[in-house]
Amino acid sequence: MQKSNLPEGLRTLQKWYISKTLRFDLPIQRAAGQWSPLQKSLLVHSLLADFPVPPLYFIKYKGKDDSVIHQALDGKQRCTSLFEYINGDYKLHSSTPDVVIDGKTIELAGKEFKELSEEIKDLILGYRFTIYLLEDATDDEIEEAFARLNNSSPLTLIQKARTEMGTELATWTREITCSPFFQNSVPMTLAQARRESELEILLQSMLLLDARHYNYDYKAISMREVTKYCKEIRGNYPKEKRELISKIVTFLKDAFSQQTKFLKKTNAVMVFIMADIALEKGITPEEFREFVLYFAEHVPFEYEENTGAGNIKRTKTEGRLKAMQESMEMYFKLRDKKSISMKEPVTTKGTQGVKPPQAGKIKPPKASSNPKATKEEKK
Repeated sequence: MQKSNLPEGLRTLQKWYISKTLRFDLPIQRAAGQWSPLQKSLLVHSLLADFPVPPLYFIKYKGKDDSVIHQALDGKQRCTSLFEYINGDYKLHSSTPDVVIDGKTIELAGKEFKELSEEIKDLILGYRFTIYLLEDATDDEIEEAFARLNNSSPLTLIQKARTEMGTELATWTREITCSPFFQNSVPMTLAQARRESELEILLQSMLLLDARHYNYDYKAISMREVTKYCKEIRGNYPKEKRELISKIVTFLKDAFSQQTKFLKKTNAVMVFIMADIALEKGITPEEFREFVLYFAEHVPFEYEENTGAGNIKRTKTEGRLKAMQESMEMYFKLRDKKSISMKEPVTTKGTQGVKPPQAGKIKPPKASSNPKATKEEKK
């Protein structure tokens, strides 16, 4: 790995970004939009007031046509925040301090970029970051450099999980979470989106699928347990499992073409596992959607008692799964057929070459004890 300096201003960096020769898609990085309006505004103020601004770190490599590509290793939030301001995407926060330039006080609070004087615009566009280039770096060196650069500001658990799984698997999971199901069907608050909750849902679902098909032992679906799981599957998540995940996500996308209230974060993981069972049973996406909507209106007591505090524990997680599976079996009149448990061997469609472990037969589930159950549920 070689390190060098890059003497370029913000105006040039923006041109590179527009031409896609400066990229911010390194899988181990945080998603965009992490900074608050005040953080973005104070960065603009720092450029003009000569406050210290951390350096940028780019990885330099050649594209397919031998063009030079720069990929941001550190500095994504800084660059994208400034590009957004220049493009007119936001006004500076009302708490942004004034700045003194050549003895003249300039008010910045509440100003869009287009409202600034040409002199101030030029000062922003001409600002030169300290930029370091890394060349001929391996994936391991990039991951280690990223970890060290973020050592002083601890990564969130979801960011640690991405680092633990490695670049290759992080790239694949990012592609999955960019699917219409995660982006359009699962309702999320702004805070959840910033915390990348869609990746958390995916990783929890992957863990539970391994528990269901291969007896993966886990204590909870907390992010600490998920991070441990990510470390174990690093370089060891085969094609067959990926095909199953892709098949389930496609099934869910077909089932839920728009945002569905019941698919909030806690329930989405349960629905993901139920979709796996639905595929095995030959249930269509349309039929599955109707069941989920029915379930949302007839949530059994056994499901509700396993929500709330401590719902990430294994006992409560599997309590919700069991309650939802029993409800689905009753809905599709499958109760007389063999019940599929979290650990019962199954032959998953679209999965080849991986044989799940054997387990004993499971007794048919007991009828729901929900006092509010409908007559149809009690039949």
